[in-house]
Amino acid sequence: MADTQESGTRESLAGKTAIVTGAAGGIGSAIAAGLAREGMHVVGLDADDRVDDVMAAIGGSAVRGDLTDAAVSQAAVDSAITRTGRLDVIVNAAGIQKRTDAIDISDDDFDRLLEVNVSSAYRLVRQATKSLIETKGSVVNIASLSADRAVPGIVPYGATKAALTQLSKGLAAELGRYGIRVNAVAPGYIETPMTADVLGEADFRAAKLNRIPLQRFADGDDVADVVTFLVSDAARYVTGVVLPVDGGYSIT
Repeated sequence: MADTQESGTRESLAGKTAIVTGAAGGIGSAIAAGLAREGMHVVGLDADDRVDDVMAAIGGSAVRGDLTDAAVSQAAVDSAITRTGRLDVIVNAAGIQKRTDAIDISDDDFDRLLEVNVSSAYRLVRQATKSLIETKGSVVNIASLSADRAVPGIVPYGATKAALTQLSKGLAAELGRYGIRVNAVAPGYIETPMTADVLGEADFRAAKLNRIPLQRFADGDDVADVVTFLVSDAARYVTGVVLPVDGGYSIT
C-alpha cells in the first residue's frame, strides 16, 4: 500500500504543472487557485482579459486568446514546457452556453458551442498527449448534469456536454496504457456568472434549491476541491468516471 503522505494531494501535486482553460471564469478560476494552493504551477488560458489578474494573484502564467484557435492552445502547452519543463495536468473548464429553444439556435451558434465545449478540449489533449505520457499525467473535463438529462432551453449545450463525457471515457480507455488518467466532473447548479440569470429568478431558484438534499447551491471551490482530488495521487486508480458535484440533485 502506498505511503499515506505520498498518496495525499499536496505531496503528489507540488512542483507539477497544470493548464486550466476558462481560467477567468467562476469555476475555472477556482480550479486554478486550488491547484496553485497545492504547489502546482498553473498556466491559465482564457479569452477574457481578466485571466492576467487571476494568474498574477496565484503566481501562475496567463495565455490570453480564443481557445478555438489551435495556435492559442498550443501556446499554453509551450508555455508550460518552457517555464517548468513538464506538463502534468489538463483541466478543460472552458465552456459556453446558449439559452434558446433548440429549434431556434443558429448554425453559427451551434457550431460555436461544439467548438468551445468539445473540439477545443479534444484538441488541447491531443496537443498535450506527448507531454502527459512523459509525466503519466491526468485530464479532467468539466461537463454538466445536463449531459444525461433533457433540459429545455439548453438542449444544444447539453448535447455538447454529453459529447464531452463520452470523449472523456473514450480517452480514458485509449490513454490508460500510457498511465494517463482521464475523468470528468459534472457540476450541478453552481453560483457563477453563467448561472446568474436563472438563479436570480426567485421561483426558479426556490424550486431547484428544494431538490438539492444538501440545501445549498455550490460555489467554484466545491468543484475545485473535487478536481484537485481527481488529479492527485489520492485518485491514482480512478479513470473514466463522470463524478457529479451537485449536492445530491441528481438523485432526487
